[in-house]
Amino acid sequence: MILKKPTYEWYAVYTKINGEKKIQANLQEQNIECYLPLRKTLRQWSDRKKWVEEPLFRSYIFVKASHIEFFDVLSVPGVVCYVSFGGRAQPIPEFQIENVKTFVKQKEKEIILTRENIERGLKAEVLIGPMKGVQGEVVQICGQYRILIRVESMGCCLYANISKDEVKFLQPLKMQDRNIKQKQRLTTYASG
Repeated sequence: MILKKPTYEWYAVYTKINGEKKIQANLQEQNIECYLPLRKTLRQWSDRKKWVEEPLFRSYIFVKASHIEFFDVLSVPGVVCYVSFGGRAQPIPEFQIENVKTFVKQKEKEIILTRENIERGLKAEVLIGPMKGVQGEVVQICGQYRILIRVESMGCCLYANISKDEVKFLQPLKMQDRNIKQKQRLTTYASG
């Protein structure tokens, strides 16, 4: 009998409020791979200001599990449930987790998390700078270009400012843009 090697996938788990760091430590003690993206923010108290690290996704942590560890994750104190659709835990593609890690590691650009429904943009890859290798969408928000990563299983997007010169587009222009350019060429040909 040949034993199959377990398949590991990333999942988001919903946690109790403010328990993310403790849950991360408990998961690591059980040798379950996990990822808690943190960002530094300046907090204001009545007597002082202090930089603190807080979760980028409040009340969520990412775990990489197979069918072997799947239910062990749920037994960790503070873990509420897997993020699921239709009663099934929703796996997150590895490249999305890697993109989030790259976003969080870089310090030059502010990262914004939104649950706003942003119109889809052209797929692109960052060629230079601290986010080199990140693949996402280039969108225009408030007149500025942004590189956007969708984490669809959690219903949110991360984005940061970017120059169009820093990216290589991975998909052809939208059909309507092609049609406009084609009409412009035909008009130029007909008038020439």
